[in-house]
Amino acid sequence: MELYTNSNSKPTPPAPPAAVYNLTSDPLFYATLIFFVLLTTAVPGLMGQPNFMPVIQTLSLTVFTAIALRRGGVTAGLRVAALWLVAQGILFFLLIWLLPTQTEKAIHDGFAYRAGLMEWVYTGSVLPGSLLAAPLARLGEIAGIVLGTLASVGLVGGWFLVKGVNLFAYGMASLWRGIASPLGILLGLAPWRLAQLAGYTGLFVLLIQPLLLNNWNPAHYLSTQRRLIVVSLALVGGGLLAELFLPGLWRAVFAPA
Repeated sequence: MELYTNSNSKPTPPAPPAAVYNLTSDPLFYATLIFFVLLTTAVPGLMGQPNFMPVIQTLSLTVFTAIALRRGGVTAGLRVAALWLVAQGILFFLLIWLLPTQTEKAIHDGFAYRAGLMEWVYTGSVLPGSLLAAPLARLGEIAGIVLGTLASVGLVGGWFLVKGVNLFAYGMASLWRGIASPLGILLGLAPWRLAQLAGYTGLFVLLIQPLLLNNWNPAHYLSTQRRLIVVSLALVGGGLLAELFLPGLWRAVFAPA
């Protein structure tokens, strides 16, 4: 029995490799993130829950950032954390502006803080919550961001971060309503505080990694994430330094006569 082969036949080309699914490039992932921002900010905010709101925000922020770090690396982690915090700040700002009575209860001592802001605007007193007004609280915040993030896979640091963003948004909306002018937004848009929060975000993403990825080698982070370390520390340090002298100048420029 003879076997015949077709000399003109060509080998079948191999099938192209299947595209690798990248979770952190999927629009559905970011749509889910925005949904959780709405869920964890609007619901407890409107209920006036000063403890539950930052707790559920912290849990969600930490989980989404951890997923992004494990699946997409540092850039994806930074993108997710920044998107969460910006969306959270904008939403809480709108809630305070539209429904201040209900939402103010979601801020610890919100009434006293708002009164202190108005006193700062019209009398030039010390800015409430600032480094000069509450140095121990600010040092505790920094310790929570650095040591808390490192020791708790981001949970403690995330708590301070989301509370800082909520208070920042609350201050802007309260000043806008208080002086009945868009200048209130500029007054509340304190660049020193923005710098601190941006630096905190970078440190949060950096310091969540050792426990999350089980890599405690400092040389690894110094060699692969040097820019993140330098920029984050510069933002925090510059923001703290500016907070010592810039609030008075900021008030002089934007406060109503």
